[in-house]
Amino acid sequence: MADATREQGPAVEARIQSIARAKALLDAMVEGDWVSLRVLASRTGLVKTTAFNLVNALVETGLAERDPETGSYRLSLQHVVYGRAVERRLDILAIARPHLVSLCAETRETINLALPCPADAVIVESLEGSQNLRVSSYSGTRAPYHSTACGRALLAYQSDHFRKFIYAVGPLLKLTPNTITETRELESVLERCKTDGWTVEMEENELGSACIAAPIFGPGGDVIASVSIAGPAARFDPRTVQRFGTLLVANLARISHDLTH
Repeated sequence: MADATREQGPAVEARIQSIARAKALLDAMVEGDWVSLRVLASRTGLVKTTAFNLVNALVETGLAERDPETGSYRLSLQHVVYGRAVERRLDILAIARPHLVSLCAETRETINLALPCPADAVIVESLEGSQNLRVSSYSGTRAPYHSTACGRALLAYQSDHFRKFIYAVGPLLKLTPNTITETRELESVLERCKTDGWTVEMEENELGSACIAAPIFGPGGDVIASVSIAGPAARFDPRTVQRFGTLLVANLARISHDLTH
């Protein structure tokens, strides 16, 4: 998979500034206690109106809570989910790797392990396939939630608040002519992922490549990672897609079992 083409100009700078301000507000609530709007504005250096608008956006996306009686704010329990995901990274890598090696050997395609981040997924392990013509991925590569199979396999099981946040952060970039950018159509794809147990993208993130991915469930039943099989789109005919999807679900069920035992 290739990195998404970076937008340039004032629009991108404005979004980065908004995210930076939102992060400052989260940092101002990091102690966990209720914090008034006045204190939030003071700690972040934001004017009250800006602080009010941003912190209420955090409430709407499930990242903060508001006390209706006092009007104060604090971090939501959603951050516990993020914290647990970070804590499990080393365990996931250690437990999953033998299964990833097995998948790579059986499919001869590139295998990626992805973890969820606030704005997109990130590839933390990649095993290159043995085919002469193959798709290469690298550890640390960002994977957009909307245009990659590994991103969708994670996004499908997130809360409505989280998905709405992803849709609202910025426009869903049309990376190729095939990329789904309409949220209603994307929601339909995510629902099918939950029904089938796996999802596929064909030349949506990069022309010429395709991916099939499925989620890994943690001890609490929440999705903590995803694994994708990536290769040239020409090799991913419907029969192969079905076979790889079934193979993924079976192998990832073993990883989920190992994580809980």
